[in-house]
Amino acid sequence: MDGSPADAAGLAAGDAITASGGTAVTSADAQSTARDEHDAGDSVRITWTDASGTAHTATVTLVAGPAA
Repeated sequence: MDGSPADAAGLAAGDAITASGGTAVTSADAQSTARDEHDAGDSVRITWTDASGTAHTATVTLVAGPAA
């Protein structure tokens, strides 16, 4: 999302998150589980691979997401 912490860290559509908060992410369900372990305001280290296959790591401060 434009303006989100992920956007500011450099994540783009099509990038694959491979770790979140020290937890390996191997599926969308695993990403949801890792995210649910944290609250808005927490700083979380994430690792991802971009579309070219390059790995990146950044620490982001989580914000509340849109209501489901």
